[in-house]
Amino acid sequence: MNTKKFNILLNKEDVLNTYKSKKHGLKSLLKYDYWFPIKPTPQLAGIVADLMGDGHLQGNPKWRIDYTSKFDFELNRFNNEVFNLFGVCGKIRKCTTNKYNTKNLGINNKPLARLLYLIGVPSGAKVLKKFLIPKWILNDNILFARFVNRLISAEGSIDLKSRYIELRMQKSVDLIEDGVMFFTGIKDHLLKYYKIKSTRPFLTGRDNIRKDGIITKGIRLKIKNKDSLKQFRMFIGIEDPNKSVRLNKIIEN
Repeated sequence: MNTKKFNILLNKEDVLNTYKSKKHGLKSLLKYDYWFPIKPTPQLAGIVADLMGDGHLQGNPKWRIDYTSKFDFELNRFNNEVFNLFGVCGKIRKCTTNKYNTKNLGINNKPLARLLYLIGVPSGAKVLKKFLIPKWILNDNILFARFVNRLISAEGSIDLKSRYIELRMQKSVDLIEDGVMFFTGIKDHLLKYYKIKSTRPFLTGRDNIRKDGIITKGIRLKIKNKDSLKQFRMFIGIEDPNKSVRLNKIIEN
């Protein structure tokens, strides 16, 4: 591990500085003194990955956290992770704006949303935002492993026929270079820490045109080498139970 440089991520003053009114900020943060200082932990790295995957951080002025899934156990898992670290929790409601039968966990806590933004969680529509894996995660093999575990659990897939793990995320065509850098960070550190070989990040062939007219492309990365798949299972793993079973199948069959 290499956590010396990042023993403390944030102090209370850092979050306080995000408020226009210091008086209002002090009042908002009064009951959360026990949060500080914020230190890097695997649990926190996992929450960052969750919000970069199936989650959403609304920025100014709402400062709200949302996490979406079809499965109650997954929503409860995320809720418990946040509660165990910060002592706050959200409410689960059905999503009425899509046809995928998903539910949404909403956490209305502005101080926490501000804090998560400061440690590297992007706000707004991720497909339209520049962001990279925070250095405090990249620079520590254990934090990085937890981050990738959660990102693959949310955004990854396991191809049983061709026997590979794939990570795919959409990005506006204007931000493809930024997205490729994000994936390259994963590729390079999988190799650095765990000798896990993966493909270079590559793009899907077809463009996707959103309802608002913005064109996006999928950025993809695969792990196909059998030894690398074994290394992935041993050192990183996949928390999603269905994907974990599929990973076992492509390795053992």
